[in-house]
Amino acid sequence: MKHKLSFVSFFLILFLLVSSTAYSYPKFAALTGEKCQSCHVNPTGGGMRNLYGSKYSKDNLYFKFWAKANKTTEIDPQITKGISMGADMRMVFIDDQTGEGNPNFNTFFQMQGDLYVNAKVNNYISLMVAPGLYIPNTYGSSPLPTKYEIYGMVSNLPAGLYFKVGRFIPNFGVKIPEHRAYNRIFNDMYTPYASDAGIELGISPSYFTLTAGFSNGSSVNKSNQRNNSFDFDNQKQITVSGDFRWAARKNKYAFGIGGSFLSNPFKYDPVNNVNALRQMAAGFLSIGLFERVAIIGELAYSRLKINDSLNTKSEFRTIFGEIDIRVAKGLELKFQYENYDNALGFKNATTEKQRYSFGAVIYPLTGLEIEPVYRIVKNGLGESGNGTDFKDNEFQTVFKFYF
Repeated sequence: MKHKLSFVSFFLILFLLVSSTAYSYPKFAALTGEKCQSCHVNPTGGGMRNLYGSKYSKDNLYFKFWAKANKTTEIDPQITKGISMGADMRMVFIDDQTGEGNPNFNTFFQMQGDLYVNAKVNNYISLMVAPGLYIPNTYGSSPLPTKYEIYGMVSNLPAGLYFKVGRFIPNFGVKIPEHRAYNRIFNDMYTPYASDAGIELGISPSYFTLTAGFSNGSSVNKSNQRNNSFDFDNQKQITVSGDFRWAARKNKYAFGIGGSFLSNPFKYDPVNNVNALRQMAAGFLSIGLFERVAIIGELAYSRLKINDSLNTKSEFRTIFGEIDIRVAKGLELKFQYENYDNALGFKNATTEKQRYSFGAVIYPLTGLEIEPVYRIVKNGLGESGNGTDFKDNEFQTVFKFYF
């Protein structure tokens, strides 16, 4: 018991120092054909891992030749019979090799520092607390608080039925761990400030999963800035998501396909009573081969309509694709393609962004992950003023500690 108290104290101190966001790794679901709720306390994935999720990381991720070192320490996330804990700490080193006369951007950035506490009151009711603090210098002199989640949940019902109420991330599209990805930044989903208060209902019979959420929604002001983490008007956001996931015997092949839709009416200009409607739709798929290759893809479309005198409209599309190849236990190769296009119908628009990423994911020990990635970035034709692509390549390394 003394060791457990010391362990808890350490992570409480860590939590007070830094806190940001938490996400899931859909590549593991693609590899195994399992649903997100198989490894996470949250049925829609992300955040705290359950006992099965902790066991999966211990059995499948670290280097085989360091097996002895991994057996020397046993971490038990269960503090008491009904209370368990978890944590994620992620720091990134970014070397932005900006060319064409611009100086390089070279920095360490604390991306994540989350502590999770889940209290299982009985077989059906649980309470999750995952608070977040301020990240300095993110929004100038008035930084916003980062995402935090706190919700009560009724689960373990027939057909995987659950009911969740509180503050949480709405279930939309593919939840990937990178909040700098185009499909997250531009869609305003799962960024460090994307939590929302509301209710969510889900059911997961057999191969299918369907969720529906009713929440406040987020909004922007006339300067296209978010002054609050969610809107305060009487209009509410509706989020619906469904998917089908299938795996062959012995997990040699796995396949998943799904879609999400979001409709969020809000006050764009409360002073002049100007309303706006933001809608998003996304289709996604995953393929797993021999528990060694994971393929993930998402195509998302977003539209904003403002009911002002000009009936202003804007729309854009994002594409995300990732291939992960498990070379050996503890080592994966990673390839990504991202696209953001807000000039649909025009080829090679000056505002179109594309990014190609190549790297590796290394799991030296249970609880440690290192991810070096090189990114080739193209920011549209003609942006540099000379009719050529504006290069903005970068090298990024993520260090993650977790339990």
